[in-house]
Amino acid sequence: MELPFFLAKYQKQFRAMNPKYDVIYELSADDPVSFENRQEIRFSFAAIADTHLPNRESAEKNLENAFLDVMNSEDRVDALFLAGDIADYGFKSEYERFFRVFHKYKNELKLFVTMGNHDARFFFRTASKIVNANIEKLLGINLHGKTYYSYEIKGYKIIVLCTEKAVLEKAYISPEQTSFLDSELKKGTAEGKPCFVMCHQPFAFTHGLPEVWKTGDMGEQNDEVRAIMEKYKNVFYINGHLHGGVCDYVEEILNKSNNVISLSIPGYRKENNFGITDAGVGYMCEVYSDKVIFRARNFLTGKYVSGDYTRFEYILIP
Repeated sequence: MELPFFLAKYQKQFRAMNPKYDVIYELSADDPVSFENRQEIRFSFAAIADTHLPNRESAEKNLENAFLDVMNSEDRVDALFLAGDIADYGFKSEYERFFRVFHKYKNELKLFVTMGNHDARFFFRTASKIVNANIEKLLGINLHGKTYYSYEIKGYKIIVLCTEKAVLEKAYISPEQTSFLDSELKKGTAEGKPCFVMCHQPFAFTHGLPEVWKTGDMGEQNDEVRAIMEKYKNVFYINGHLHGGVCDYVEEILNKSNNVISLSIPGYRKENNFGITDAGVGYMCEVYSDKVIFRARNFLTGKYVSGDYTRFEYILIP
């Protein structure tokens, strides 16, 4: 693919980001999504990250595997989270492919998506307009031009954070957005229920940073955003960006006394860097009245992942 003239100097970087070929994965139906206690589950969602969708039919088919796998659940899954880097280059055609897949399943589950640095670094205004328009249509909300939002399913608050301007790697979180986060967490945790916060970038000095990636954290507003989250109980932070795989970098306990947890989701489209490196791996979340469970699953192949760091259980604190 020939790049626009003003991006030509980045040709080598683009080639490195984009695999030379795409394997089309076969989705199995032999190990369907299931819940550990199907009688008591209150809320469930699948979490993936870094789809980096190029304008290729093969990549679109692989993305659809995640939706088909979730639809094959023994019981209905409520939502799917995508923790940023929707597209590879941020071109309009890539978003068209991505949202074309999801609109097929818009009546079956809710999609919560945030932009990552691949979405924001070159074409922020165009990408944010496209992404916002689709979020508004799919969730039935008005974003009022903002890239961040919240939503409630079955009484559980979901808060989606996002950069508000073009960035190379990190994010820009405005004072208005941090105030929004504080207010929404206060409301969402008022009755003792867990809250789920999603952003593409992880916090500094978590998940192996900076050793695994020198520029991989949230950035300037990192400490302020983390401090707000740590004020509240039973908050779960979902991020992508690091492509870390299933390894000891997945889980980070941000505040043990308040049960504030960060989970770094492996990259979906490409192989990852550590531990179980397979593409397609994310986590299924099961929410109960007294606990939250995350279990690793390969949504490309339709199978649960076994081994270390594939299951995390958190007892909710009053």
